[in-house]
Amino acid sequence: MANRYFEQLNYTLANEDAGLELNLLPENCPHVVAVCGSGSRIIPLLAKKPLKISVVDISPVQLALCELRIETLRTYSHEEFLFFWGYEKGMPGTPAQVRKTMFQRLNLSPRSKSMLESIFEKNLWKPILLSGRWEKTFIFFSKIAKAILGKRRIEGLFACSSIEEQKKYVRDVIQGWRWNLLLSIVGNARTFNALLYRGSFPENNTGMSYLEYYSQAYQRLFDQDLARKNFFLQLTLLGELRFLEGFPIEADSTVFEAAKKALPNVSIEWVSEDLVSWLAAQKSIGFVSFSNVASYFKGNRESAFLSEIRSGLSETSLVVLRHYLHIPYQLDRSGFIEITDKYRALIAREKVQMYRVEVLERRES
Repeated sequence: MANRYFEQLNYTLANEDAGLELNLLPENCPHVVAVCGSGSRIIPLLAKKPLKISVVDISPVQLALCELRIETLRTYSHEEFLFFWGYEKGMPGTPAQVRKTMFQRLNLSPRSKSMLESIFEKNLWKPILLSGRWEKTFIFFSKIAKAILGKRRIEGLFACSSIEEQKKYVRDVIQGWRWNLLLSIVGNARTFNALLYRGSFPENNTGMSYLEYYSQAYQRLFDQDLARKNFFLQLTLLGELRFLEGFPIEADSTVFEAAKKALPNVSIEWVSEDLVSWLAAQKSIGFVSFSNVASYFKGNRESAFLSEIRSGLSETSLVVLRHYLHIPYQLDRSGFIEITDKYRALIAREKVQMYRVEVLERRES
C-alpha cells in the first residue's frame, strides 16, 4: 500500500455509514477491531457494549482524532457534542472561545492534544468536522455540481417530501447530460489523484467505467431515501451538513447515549501499526470492521490477507469488508464463509453506497 496518502488528516466526518456495523455487531462482543479513519465508526460500535475495542490506523493524527471523539463522548452531553464537532451551532457564547475552553477540559494524551491543538489553532477553533482532505474534496465536488446542475436544481432535490416525488425529480430534473458531465469530470482516477489520493487511487477492476460505477451508486442513494436524510448526498451536492435527519449515526441521540453509558466498561486500545500484520499476531478477535483497506493492497498481500489474519480470529467471528472500485484479485477465502446475502437489506440501507460490502464468517477448515 502506498503510505503517502495516509500520512495526513484525510477523514474528519465519515466516508462510510457505520450504521451497517452497528447492526452487524453482536452485543457484548469480547474483542472488536476497527479501522480508525475519522473515528466516527467507533461511537456506534461502543453502543453495542463490547468488552474491548482495538482502534487501528497507520496515521497517528487519525488516531488522535478518534481519541478526541471518545473524550468528547465521555465528557459532554449530546447537545455539547454536536456543537463541539460542528453538527449544530445553537449554543450561546462566541463559538471559537467556547470550543477552545471545551477542548482544554478534555483528558487527552499529551501527543494527541499537541497534534489536535495545532489543527484547531490553524482553523481558528472553528469546527473541524469537514476539514479532512476527503471532506474538502467532496465540498469541491459540490461546487462543480452547483456550477453544472445549477443551485436551484440541487435545492429542489433536497426539498422533495416523498421518495416518489424524489425519484421523479431525479429522473426529470437531475439526470441527463449535465449529470453525466458532472460525474465524468469529477468521478475518475485523474481527478481524485489530483485532489485527494496522490497516486494511491484504487485500480478500477469492477468491469464498469467510472461513469457507470458512480451513476449506479448515486442511483441507489436516490432510490433509497430522501436526500435530506443522507449525509453523503448533503456533503457532495450541498457542500455542507444542513439537515439534522441526515447526520451520520454518531450524532444520533439514542446511539450517543448508549455509547456514553457503555464507555466506562469498555477497554479501548490504540494501535498505530499495519492492520494485517497486527491482526495476525492476535487471538480470539470476534469482529473486524476492515473498512476499505483491502482496496489498496497489491501483490501477495492482496490475495492472501485473509489467510494472514485467520489465526487471530475466534471461530464464527465476523469480518466486514468494503471494496471501493477494486476487488482483491484471487482472494483466498479459505477458512471463511461468505454470509453477505443474509444482510442484503442492511447493505441496501447503507448511506454511502460507493462500496461493495462483503461479510465473512470465520470457520474452521
